[in-house]
Amino acid sequence: MRSLKCYYRKVRDYIKYDIPYGIKNLIRWFPVIWKDRNWDHYFIYVTLRHKLHLTEQHIRNHNCHTTAQQDADNIKTCVLLLDRLIADEYHTMAFKKVDEKWGDLVLSSSPCEDRPGLHSVNITRPNIKTPEDEKQERKEFKNACEHERYLKQQDKELLFKLMNKYIEGWWD
Repeated sequence: MRSLKCYYRKVRDYIKYDIPYGIKNLIRWFPVIWKDRNWDHYFIYVTLRHKLHLTEQHIRNHNCHTTAQQDADNIKTCVLLLDRLIADEYHTMAFKKVDEKWGDLVLSSSPCEDRPGLHSVNITRPNIKTPEDEKQERKEFKNACEHERYLKQQDKELLFKLMNKYIEGWWD
């Protein structure tokens, strides 16, 4: 049977270390959890980003193992990739040249003559003057959509490749 002294140490350590650390965690995590929702990948990215950011700071500040700074740098790269995924500005990057060449999209609607109560949406750009221009713009639009998808996929693959390779070494 364990001695009373052993149980005393457990209770003392719980009060001295676990409770203050838990309170600190509640404070650090409260803003993230308060805004969390269960319906979108965005919230998973935000939660993961927060956890990795805290881990990176801890490893960098405590420097308890020989590869601590390299590990912190790898985690920082993951945080930066998550920042890009959260910001989700791939569309802006991918469509910059298309928008410069053809102008910003102009949306309008008009009633459908053959279907009362419904409207058709017309999407145009100011610099499309001929049917050939329209065909070329559609081609460039499609390529920009593919480029947007590629940029986002590239960041996701690098993020999870880094995590897969190094995550089990990210400890203090």
